[in-house]
Amino acid sequence: MPRPRLIALVAAIAVVAVLALTMHGASPKLGPTPVVVELFTSQGCSSCPPADALIHDIAGDAKLRGHVIPLVYHVDYWDRLGWRDPFSSAYWSQRQVRYANTMRLSSAYTPQAVVGGTREFVGSNHAALDVALEGASNSKPRGDVALTARRDRDTVVVTIHATVPAEADLMLALTQDGITTKIEHGENAGRTVTNDAIVRRLVRVDPAQTTVTFKIDPAWSNLAAAAFVQDRNTLAIGAAAAARVQ
Repeated sequence: MPRPRLIALVAAIAVVAVLALTMHGASPKLGPTPVVVELFTSQGCSSCPPADALIHDIAGDAKLRGHVIPLVYHVDYWDRLGWRDPFSSAYWSQRQVRYANTMRLSSAYTPQAVVGGTREFVGSNHAALDVALEGASNSKPRGDVALTARRDRDTVVVTIHATVPAEADLMLALTQDGITTKIEHGENAGRTVTNDAIVRRLVRVDPAQTTVTFKIDPAWSNLAAAAFVQDRNTLAIGAAAAARVQ
């Protein structure tokens, strides 16, 4: 191959590579602070599967484990439109409304992502997520959290050590990965979806309490626990940690 054609080919490949990075976005430069990503979603919402898929990628990425902590809340206000999401709860809808009020949004919506308790955007917006993750992970934590979690038959025992500012709460979530559902009605009728980081339990914990026990369905598997420090007024999440249930 003549040298000019070789140079032109190399240049063309370089252009394609740059375009690919522009189209798909480079990986965010994560800092040392763990970041909580909350997704409000529903199996009855036709625009939610791309956001669920993004969480699936995060949950399955070993490099992000412990650095990006996904928590997925299935809201219940879609249940009246043809399909009752088996993971939905009014409590999760209420949590979302609290974010909407604090952020002065006109209404709650799905899919909605909230990063660090302070930044929100459409949950399928990969570029916005990368920007938010980079910013939050490079911020200074407020508080400190460490935890371990183990299973004993139909219970999960979580051991927590935390330093919590006076104006904040210590929250503890139990999540489950990898549940597949065939949706029979509603906007996603006929679709089979797999959900990850499904919040099964969310409780407020006394910072002086070092052990928390959850009663669980014996059939549950692929469980994890996440603890985070959240400001009562701004809802900003100052510190967080997660652990697989052993």
